[in-house]
Amino acid sequence: MKKLLCVVLTAVVMSFGVSFTGCSSKPEGGQEASKAAASKKIKMGISAFPGWFVYYIAKGEDFFKKNGVDVELVWFPVYSDSLQAFNSGNLDMLCIALPDAPAPYLKGTKFKIVAVNDFSNGADGIVARSDRKIESLKDLKGKKVATEYGTIEHFFLLKALETAGLKESDINLVNISIGDSAPAIISGAVDAAGLWEPALSIALADKGIKRLYSSNQTPGLIQDVTIATEDLIKNNPQAVYGVINAFLDSIEFYKQNPDKSIEYMKVPADVDTQTMKEIMAGGKIYGLKDMIAEMTQKQDSYLYGPYNAYQNALFLQSVNLIDNAPQDKDYFVNMFDPSFILDIAKIREVSEGPDTSLK
Repeated sequence: MKKLLCVVLTAVVMSFGVSFTGCSSKPEGGQEASKAAASKKIKMGISAFPGWFVYYIAKGEDFFKKNGVDVELVWFPVYSDSLQAFNSGNLDMLCIALPDAPAPYLKGTKFKIVAVNDFSNGADGIVARSDRKIESLKDLKGKKVATEYGTIEHFFLLKALETAGLKESDINLVNISIGDSAPAIISGAVDAAGLWEPALSIALADKGIKRLYSSNQTPGLIQDVTIATEDLIKNNPQAVYGVINAFLDSIEFYKQNPDKSIEYMKVPADVDTQTMKEIMAGGKIYGLKDMIAEMTQKQDSYLYGPYNAYQNALFLQSVNLIDNAPQDKDYFVNMFDPSFILDIAKIREVSEGPDTSLK
């Protein structure tokens, strides 16, 4: 199964000297200021999920360099290690699941969400062994179900159980990492599991395992974002613009060159071409239009970032991972900084993300 089973699964613009598609500008400080900003290497933590793999297109096509920023993509096979690295000050930016942002934010970690990369549209699922007489979610009652406690997959599992009239107490929850959950169900050590990609595709490749529930049944519930330290935002905003534009350039490249894009993205995932296509089909990848809606169009919906964060804070309190969740559902508005994407929207096309569905 290769090492994949161990993969677990973070006009004002013109003064910053960022090069946009079809546009260029100079910073107030002149060429020397621009060179100084570009010379500082930005370390960005990244793990396995569809929207984040897109950054490897940027790496392959030199879109970071094109946009005046030097980025080191730091790959974390164990997703939780990336959270620790960021919270310890070892990263400037991080690809993070939105549900994992409220806890450090409430504890005072200084960061802002500057871009939304995707939401899970099938990249997460509840799977079960066919030989355990499990035909639906209702049949999970009394069964051993593996997932990682306190993660978005735990939250997703509880929401799925709700649709079948079940609670966590109705199952035997086995708390192991997502990376270990996949081999656990394949070996028969557990009856079912909540998994994200690419572990989900690996599990489903076993003919004895079937999907009971998919994240495409809960659009927007599981979102993935990019965060930046407040220090980076304050002292080197050019870099933030550069990273976001590199992502958007990668999106446009993906639309025109899907096969080459898959080849770039399959390298960190350590999977074959077909599996990578299946992984990407499980995510609704965001373009600039989607990001703006997600961060600015207020609604009581998982498709509005601050509301999504609020609901996840309530979940974290319910499983005793935070002491007190805010009672104001608008509390997390300030955790988002849409100024970068709004500035970018003034000088580049506002479009949707690519169609990653299997043809």
